[in-house]
Amino acid sequence: MASLLPQWEILGLPVSLPILFITLFAVILIPVVLSQLLSSKSKDGPSSFFLLAGPRDSGKTSFLLYLQEQTLIPTQTSTTSATVKLPTGVLEQIKSEDGETSIPEDIGSRHSFHLKDTPGHPKLRSQALTSINLGPKACIGIIFMLDSAVLSSQPRLTDTVEYLYELLLVIQKQYNSLSESSASSPDPIPLLIACNKNDLFTALPSAKISILLQTELGRMKETKRKGLLNAGAGEEDDEDLDRVLGDENSDHVTWEGLREFGVEISVQSGSIKSTHAESWKSWMSSCLDA
Repeated sequence: MASLLPQWEILGLPVSLPILFITLFAVILIPVVLSQLLSSKSKDGPSSFFLLAGPRDSGKTSFLLYLQEQTLIPTQTSTTSATVKLPTGVLEQIKSEDGETSIPEDIGSRHSFHLKDTPGHPKLRSQALTSINLGPKACIGIIFMLDSAVLSSQPRLTDTVEYLYELLLVIQKQYNSLSESSASSPDPIPLLIACNKNDLFTALPSAKISILLQTELGRMKETKRKGLLNAGAGEEDDEDLDRVLGDENSDHVTWEGLREFGVEISVQSGSIKSTHAESWKSWMSSCLDA
């Protein structure tokens, strides 16, 4: 019995209507599916990364190269951002009895992640601040590295706190924006305050640094709030209140209080020069596993 469905000829070959529809459907659908798969990148995709920020000379680039090369390499002050792709095995180093470190033999079969190093000079810090993205599959976590041996100097302490304040403020603004545009609040972003150079004699312990930073952030917040009030900003001026970190009705800043404003902070000491960075790498591993 002859087919009742209409047929066409393409290049001299008969083609039925169902086959034509299936072919057209495949031609249209396959590129769309591939595009979605390529755009939906996982945590080891280039759009997802750890952000490495902090004042200059704190050891950021040294930490990146230490993870990348598995050895200490002399560095110079960076003026541009640099992103490297690293296998997760670098976070799982094995230390032998003689103090030598090695990475797991199956490192090549593991997943990878990206680490973005940014310059710490005050005029170049925008490179880090504009890299913060709390959207899905974006910034996995932020490592704010500081020199724990210079915080007894008031100018270096002020410089460190000013940078940290601005960074936390950017996170808070993005978190508030995402919270207003979604039905549920997003998870706070993990932030590690890595207190480097704890092997030096003048280094402060991480517990003292934690208290010191919270105190100084509170003082800076109080100064900024008073400046806004003296400038005539009213309590309903949301644009000016965006400059206030944390609870706008309090001058205090605590790590616990900042959690509801989009950031979960951990403070840990270490030393790249002494290759004591296990706690930092463990923190990074926990972020990747989250």
